[in-house]
Amino acid sequence: MFSPRRLRLYLISAVILGDVRRTQALRAAGTSQLGKSNPNLKGSSRDHGNDKDNDGGVFDKLKPGALRPGDKQKTVKVEEPEQTPTSAKKGKGDGKDEEEATDDTKSEDEIVNEEMNTILKRSPIIIFSKSYCPYSKKAKYFMLEKYNITPAPFVVELDEHPLGRQLQDLLGTNTGRRTVPNILVNGKTIGGGDDIESLYLSGDLGTKLQALATAKLPKRNFEKSTKRKRTTKRINVDKTTFNSPVSPSVSFFTGGVKMLYIHSQETLQIPENVNLHIRSRIVTVEGPRGKLVKDLSHLSVCFSRPKKDTIAIEVHHGGRKAVATLRTVRTIINNLIIGVTRGFKYKMRYVYAHFPINVNIETNKETGAVELEIRNFLGEKVVRRVVCQKGVDVVASSNVKDEIVLSGNSIEGVSQSAADIQQICRVRNKDIRKFLDGIYVSEKGNIVEEE
Repeated sequence: MFSPRRLRLYLISAVILGDVRRTQALRAAGTSQLGKSNPNLKGSSRDHGNDKDNDGGVFDKLKPGALRPGDKQKTVKVEEPEQTPTSAKKGKGDGKDEEEATDDTKSEDEIVNEEMNTILKRSPIIIFSKSYCPYSKKAKYFMLEKYNITPAPFVVELDEHPLGRQLQDLLGTNTGRRTVPNILVNGKTIGGGDDIESLYLSGDLGTKLQALATAKLPKRNFEKSTKRKRTTKRINVDKTTFNSPVSPSVSFFTGGVKMLYIHSQETLQIPENVNLHIRSRIVTVEGPRGKLVKDLSHLSVCFSRPKKDTIAIEVHHGGRKAVATLRTVRTIINNLIIGVTRGFKYKMRYVYAHFPINVNIETNKETGAVELEIRNFLGEKVVRRVVCQKGVDVVASSNVKDEIVLSGNSIEGVSQSAADIQQICRVRNKDIRKFLDGIYVSEKGNIVEEE
């Protein structure tokens, strides 16, 4: 191993040798350039190395008084020319690359603008869509099939157009809508698939199309290179949907377009001993067991009495959910009728493996509601309390052990009270396949059995 002192000497020697070699290389390069540029030089360094008669250096062949690489030369100050704004902008390489890039960008923008202006000239109504988009299919369904528009709307499929991406970016910049479908009427967007559907269902689509087609709209920003004004064309919209008494058929490819039923109706028979009154969609039912009131004002349905003992629930131009609402309203009123005539009764049983469940039933004197206190569930010391719904009676079964009976006129009150009792006795943080303790509904029926 070398000592640190010797290693330091080696390192210094290597640095010095490197500097010497670099200096020799610079001198050789300067000599070769001087030999090429000076006409008084007889031969180059390469010829000098191969010349046998030449026993002197290259510098010996120079004329007397000629400058050698090691001699000092006179410095001459050269004033720099003033740079013009054009020359200052060019920078390296005279700015050719930057000018070419700017020209390419401008030409691409001009191509996109010209293509957009060409599309806008095709028709007053332009539908920008994509062939695979279900919302685009919905918009085209309403615009092309539900209405007879003259001239016909022009459809642009951006996923198939060679400049589709650039056109979509330009639409987002000018209209504020970056998604498809984007429907333009004289350069003004009216929305996408859901917007067109809502306008169609409300009956305002045709009116809005005519208003935008005949209105004097401000100049659009699409035309950047031309100042020519566009003349608006009149659109004749003929809505043919409601001219036919049959509900329109809807294809499945339209992507969730609703089919409307012109008229839907549900009927319900009213018993003789029941008095039913409806005002402002608030249903009041009176019978042998009492009186029940149900507010249905949040549902858009119509009630009528075609006969004295019949009630009709109707909806006009409703979709699938509106028709389902009819059946819901019919079931609610039917449960009210059953409640005031026969009532409802739920039976619940205690289920336990080791720790017996203790239930205490009390009636609150202030509110009149029935309150249950459940103790020793899974051996816990916590007392669980449940307040039953108004109008619900709870009694312990006289002939069956560990059973309570809930009864009342309102099916909502009885069932909700039973659910509250069952939910408060849920087993937590254990395997419910093994720990089956709780209070469960065992039977559902009526207080007055049907004969």
